[in-house]
Amino acid sequence: MASKRGAAAEELNLVPIMNLVTILIPFLLMAAEFVSVAVIDSTLPAIGAPSTAEEKPEEEKKPLNLSVIITGSGYTVGGSAAVLQNREGDGPTIPCKDVGCPKVDSYDVAELQRLLGEIKDEYADEQNVILVPGSRIAYEVIVVTMDATREDPSKPVDGRPRDLFPYVVIAGGAQ
Repeated sequence: MASKRGAAAEELNLVPIMNLVTILIPFLLMAAEFVSVAVIDSTLPAIGAPSTAEEKPEEEKKPLNLSVIITGSGYTVGGSAAVLQNREGDGPTIPCKDVGCPKVDSYDVAELQRLLGEIKDEYADEQNVILVPGSRIAYEVIVVTMDATREDPSKPVDGRPRDLFPYVVIAGGAQ
């Protein structure tokens, strides 16, 4: 009583599907972005023995050692063992616009660029600035400050923003 329904079962034609997969996989791999990397140039502090006064010629100008300390109350700018004071004489050199600097926009970056422009006018050969962020300072504030210390777009030179202190060193130590 067994009857055969068909002579032979037809085989599936998988060639079109395999062609589609062969074309689709490289296309998807090319379109995928696995890692996006952004780089901010920075220099580490130099480690070495301090040089003696005998090694330097006397006519050489004393280095500025410009530093910008970033705290929760604003920027304190100093150099060559002196700290620039604000108009009131106490607190940071450039206080925040809002009390406690709750956001990135609270820091007065324009005033920092103006002050660094004045310092650059006096020390034209100086290229380095040391950023000393506090331990609780947001990363975005450090990046904005680095950008502000590198160039001043308000005073272009040859159609480009004027260079202020392009070599930024990030140091630790502020509370």
